[in-house]
Amino acid sequence: MNELLLNSGAGLAISLFLVVLAILWFLLPFAIFGTKDKLGELIAETKKTNEELKALRAEVAIIIKDSQDSDFPPFRAD
Repeated sequence: MNELLLNSGAGLAISLFLVVLAILWFLLPFAIFGTKDKLGELIAETKKTNEELKALRAEVAIIIKDSQDSDFPPFRAD
């Protein structure tokens, strides 16, 4: 029974699956540690972008407040 399973197509498929799984298992730590630095860079860039958006929101709020306080009608880009 054991010889029949290993000599059949199912045995070949199982063997191929195990070889692919072993290769992926070997490469997994390199993939994880390689992306760790990139994640740090992405987090830093996201924090920088959030600070810039915060500054832009403050500028827009000032412009809106100034336009509401002035006697001139607000600018429309129609």
